[in-house]
Amino acid sequence: MKKLCFLLLLLAAPVFASPVSDLTLVGQGKMSWLFWDLYQARFYSENGRYQPDGYPQALSLRYQRNIDKQDLLTATVEEWQRLGVSWKQEWPRQLEQLWPSVRTNDELVLRVDEDGVSRFYFNWRLLGSIDDPAFAPAFLAIWLSADSRDPQLTRQLKGG
Repeated sequence: MKKLCFLLLLLAAPVFASPVSDLTLVGQGKMSWLFWDLYQARFYSENGRYQPDGYPQALSLRYQRNIDKQDLLTATVEEWQRLGVSWKQEWPRQLEQLWPSVRTNDELVLRVDEDGVSRFYFNWRLLGSIDDPAFAPAFLAIWLSADSRDPQLTRQLKGG
């Protein structure tokens, strides 16, 4: 029985493995709106330096408030529009299929692999992926572009 339990534990381990365990923290910061902290953000890369097209890389958002899935989707599209990012109509529909609503201390991670595939994790469990290599730069621009909503957070995430 002990061997069976141990074997099951080993098989389950990859499901709960951190999507950033093989990456190095580049920078971190907090996003606030008025008096409320919305989330803690962390950006990771293979070598611990910000390189826009240097994959793998990951963005982790640990939420400090409850936020409905629809609000997350709306904010994402609004930021793409505000930034003038070229985005595809199917992306919000794909995100709607992947993302849950979030609660305080939930963590949503985007990991972009060497092949440009974007994988989303929620509390260390894989939600699914978007295979379009154009998605990751568009999504990450919300936090990493020179015109991001919070330039201080952008500098922090880039390690500045």
